[in-house]
Amino acid sequence: MNYTKGNLPLIDTNILVYAYDQIDERKHKISNEIVKKAWEDGTLITLQNLCEFFIVITKKVEKPVSVKQAREIVEDILSSEEWIIIDRTEESQKKAMKLNQEKRIHFWDALIIASMIEYGIKEIITENVSNFSKIKSIKPINPY
Repeated sequence: MNYTKGNLPLIDTNILVYAYDQIDERKHKISNEIVKKAWEDGTLITLQNLCEFFIVITKKVEKPVSVKQAREIVEDILSSEEWIIIDRTEESQKKAMKLNQEKRIHFWDALIIASMIEYGIKEIITENVSNFSKIKSIKPINPY
């Protein structure tokens, strides 16, 4: 299960949030460009990232977007041919629990990491470099 459509990176939740949340103008501009490129050239994202995005953008940012708008964004991504959605499996769940314990990686990040490993994904665009950099086979890219 190696998704190498040009060795696409995975986009983390924080990048998607900043693309639609305009509080931090600099991060919004950078993230918006990343998401725009994803719509044009393709990218990878986990189902978990989309779930996290929906909650964060509707409830946890200073100026939340409407549930209707957030749902439309997620549904557009889900139905897109440019965004490749990956999901965890039983094996990635087991690997995440092990990473959580052995590497002291936050569980939800460990689950994304385990899914990336399972699908052969090497890069993640994220602001959260600390957890992802603990795994040698994954290259976190902080665009900020």
